[in-house]
Amino acid sequence: MKKMPKKSHIIAAVIVVLALIMAMYSFKSTLTTYVSVSEAKVSRRPVQVAGIVVEGSKRYDLQNNMLVFTLREDSGDEMAVEYDGHKPANFDDVTKVVSTGKYNEKRRVFVARELLVKCPTKYEERVKGE
Repeated sequence: MKKMPKKSHIIAAVIVVLALIMAMYSFKSTLTTYVSVSEAKVSRRPVQVAGIVVEGSKRYDLQNNMLVFTLREDSGDEMAVEYDGHKPANFDDVTKVVSTGKYNEKRRVFVARELLVKCPTKYEERVKGE
């Protein structure tokens, strides 16, 4: 005769499996993938888009705390980006920006919830070995 698993072991196994499923779902929902401008415009999920800030396109509204600029990726595709938040301190010296957010089709603007700015001039001396 086979020994039946205890009820407490079955309940513990079910709890562990449910916890793993919830953890995987939570992790997957926080991932944002890098996409092109054209892919960002049709994506229904938050995404990351990298590119340069088009010269002369930056506008910062201090009163409303709103930063607006045009992002151009390597392929030449461009889109307007709107960021509701403080302008990053080194934004005027930035060479590359990664914007995380969603494209708003009605307004024809990428609404960024996060900006990551990359400014190589800050590290030039280290690269040269000085």
